[in-house]
Order: sequence, then C-alpha cells, then structure tokens
Amino acid sequence: MSGPDAPEEILWQGGPTWRAWAVRWIAGWVLLPVLVGLFLLVPVWMRTRSKRWKLTSKRVEVESGLLSKRIDTLELWRIRDIEFRQSLVDRMAGVSSIVITAHDPAQPVIEVRCSPGDRAVYDRLMSALMIARQQRGVMNLSP
Repeated sequence: MSGPDAPEEILWQGGPTWRAWAVRWIAGWVLLPVLVGLFLLVPVWMRTRSKRWKLTSKRVEVESGLLSKRIDTLELWRIRDIEFRQSLVDRMAGVSSIVITAHDPAQPVIEVRCSPGDRAVYDRLMSALMIARQQRGVMNLSP
C-alpha cells in the first residue's frame, strides 16, 4: 500500500556511532593518560549523544541537543537530491553518510552521518522519495 493514506513506515532511525570518528576515538583512548585524549573523546561523546535521525516513508526528522531538544522535520516531497557518501575510513568502520539537499532555506542540507555502511537505507529512502513526489505531483527541476 503506497497511497497518501498509507501508514508511515520507519525506514531507519539511529544516531551517530563512535565508528564515524574511529581515528579520534582510538587516539583519544590511547592519549587519555596524557589528558590530551580527553579533548578528543569529549567531542565524539557529545556528537554521539546529541543527534538522532529518523527516516520514514514520508519525512526526515532530525533531533538535536544534549540538554535541550529540538526536532526539525522535512517532508520527503521537499527533497531536491539525496547522495550516498562513504570515505575509505567510513568503509573500514562500516558506516556511511546520506546527504539530503532540500528546497528549504532554513536547512538546505542535512547530513545523516553514521547510517549503515551498505546502500539499503539509501535505496529505501530514494524509493520513498519517488513515491512521495509522485503522490504530490512534484517534478524535480534544476535549482
């Protein structure tokens, strides 16, 4: 069922993992006795705890904040482009990034960092995007 009344399906949800910053994480633990490692570990810990993403068949939600929370929502039909990115270090750590470019001046680019390393989430999001555009009658035009 893929009509406008279809229930919203969660495609993926999660947050950053230490593996996205594996080099800093390992260096931080190695250098921890020297106290220098603390300056590498704290920012990675804050990044992994302060960001969450939820990709559904109808929207992208970004929850951010460590002490206070903020949730930004982007409807799929407002997305202009989606990119799958994976550097060599990301490939070794088994993670990837999905970069979403939107028709939204407030938040034109959203980077979903630390999604699973395979293309499955990206492919599911692209399929959901095509369905959302089709339901809304949106054509992808040049910027």
